[in-house]
Amino acid sequence: MNEDEQRAESGESLRGSAGPGARRPPQTFWKLVATLSSLGWSMVLPIIGGAFLGHYLDAQAGGGVEWTVSLLFVGVALALYNLYHILFKETVGD
Repeated sequence: MNEDEQRAESGESLRGSAGPGARRPPQTFWKLVATLSSLGWSMVLPIIGGAFLGHYLDAQAGGGVEWTVSLLFVGVALALYNLYHILFKETVGD
């Protein structure tokens, strides 16, 4: 019986000794926390910033919601762009 068959019978993962209940090293946890917080800020700031800037411009222009809605969509587009680049960098860049 070869080594892979022995691991399969014992329930051990073929990729190494880290099974489903294994803990990750602390640096991996903090890297994940940093990535998620960066992701959150990169999504929230463009959306909220676009909405506030649009509201300000609408107030200066005398009413309406044209600037608010258009800059809100621009903020969402920027947030999705940031999301793509952060996740692409994290998954492919490693």
